[in-house]
Amino acid sequence: MSILNMQNDGLFNVVVVLVRAAVRFGPRSREELLTACGVGVEGVDESRAGTTLTRWTELGLFSTNENIVCLREPYRTMLGKNPDIAESRLPNVLRSIALAPENNLRFWEAKENKSADLNRGLSWILAQDIYTIDTSSHQKIDALESSQVADESKRILQNDTRWNGLRTWMVYLGFGRNGSPVTIDPTLALRDSLDQIFGDEQTLAARQFVDRIAEVLPVLDGGSYRKQIEDLLKGSAWAKLPDDTLSTALSRAIRRLGHEGVIATEQRSDTEAGITLIGAEQRLWLRMTHVRRIAA
Repeated sequence: MSILNMQNDGLFNVVVVLVRAAVRFGPRSREELLTACGVGVEGVDESRAGTTLTRWTELGLFSTNENIVCLREPYRTMLGKNPDIAESRLPNVLRSIALAPENNLRFWEAKENKSADLNRGLSWILAQDIYTIDTSSHQKIDALESSQVADESKRILQNDTRWNGLRTWMVYLGFGRNGSPVTIDPTLALRDSLDQIFGDEQTLAARQFVDRIAEVLPVLDGGSYRKQIEDLLKGSAWAKLPDDTLSTALSRAIRRLGHEGVIATEQRSDTEAGITLIGAEQRLWLRMTHVRRIAA
């Protein structure tokens, strides 16, 4: 099982169709659910729908009891009863499932790693300088990875199939923006996670804010998956940033949310411990000691 192997394990748009049918029709047999998604109609790839349902059942989105398939809780409640609303909420749900610890226990295994291949890829690409990385082709990505990862047994994107899978899922899950080439940008994922990050609090110390981001989105700075990838990278080809400085990817997301008026970064005192955001050419953007959430 491998999320990035879309050829065998399904596309996100197939998951969308399955979820819309499950929300609209409720619990159904596997055969009835697949039929509701168009299986049996000429031109519909039956195997793609079936393998996608199997994969996301293994990951925990669906459950099966005596051949009856339904959305598992709490995801059924989170998605709601309207197919259109469910589709709009689905990226957030799939992101939480893919990042869940239980789906990343075999983080370095080549097979049966559940969603670990996705999180290895996300962690690596989000650790790069987003202003210098060339995402225009797998060849460019492969060359960069080869220069950074010395251990061939822990290569992250071994072929163009995995790169295409990462590029597709990165955009859908809110860690990038579509285009040619794709833009690395976790703004949407961060925006969707603000409820979990802030909880009932309106203002957080900058370090606390970053630590909570790492807990909720462990492919970003300081996260458990991110750390495992950074430990692989050669210092001669990848420069580790100081502990008080954020990556260009996370810096971009925080600054964009500030421009959108979703959060406000503050520097309350020059003497307080703060966090630095950087832009192109490692240019200092701003220093913050606190982050405040702005009510809608």
